[in-house]
Amino acid sequence: MEAQVHKLREELIHVNSQRKQQLVELGLLREEEKQKAARDHETAVYKLKAESEKMKLELKRAHAAETDVALEKANSRLKQIEKEYTQKLAKSSQIIAELQTTISSLKEENSRLQLATERRLQDVTQKFEDEKKQLIRDNDRAIKALQDELENRSNQVRCAEKKLQHKELESQEQITYIRQEYETKFKGLMPASLRQELEDTISSLKSQVTARRLT
Repeated sequence: MEAQVHKLREELIHVNSQRKQQLVELGLLREEEKQKAARDHETAVYKLKAESEKMKLELKRAHAAETDVALEKANSRLKQIEKEYTQKLAKSSQIIAELQTTISSLKEENSRLQLATERRLQDVTQKFEDEKKQLIRDNDRAIKALQDELENRSNQVRCAEKKLQHKELESQEQITYIRQEYETKFKGLMPASLRQELEDTISSLKSQVTARRLT
């Protein structure tokens, strides 16, 4: 077992050694490819610069010719624009003068309208205040009249309640009197239990009548 482990370790060391060697070789190959790519890049850049310079010269020649034609057209167009602008400026000056006159007229008219509106507002405000005061006075009178009527009705209700209470007391007294008279006449004819019940009822009615008189 130990010999097998020793052998495996040797194989692992050998494999690692080979891997390191391969990595070194791979690094050298990458460096060569990098240098080659740099040289190819420099060559391509040089070619592109040469072609670019050549194109610049051709474009400059073409641009110079186009610029001359464009400048001639631009000068012609500029003169036309200046002419049109001068005409528009004159027309705008006339329009501005007319507008200033209109604005002055509108300001005067606005001042007159504002003054008339303020006067009208003052009149309406004063009228509103007068009407409000009159409404307050009318409302106060109406409330006073309702309060007087309510007090009168309350007095009438209290009088009616007193009359009704008096009538009820009179009725209770009459009932009590009738029951007492009935008791006196038929006392000897009643059974003892019924007579006792009638006496309790009469006592209760007398107590209610007394209590109502006190209230």
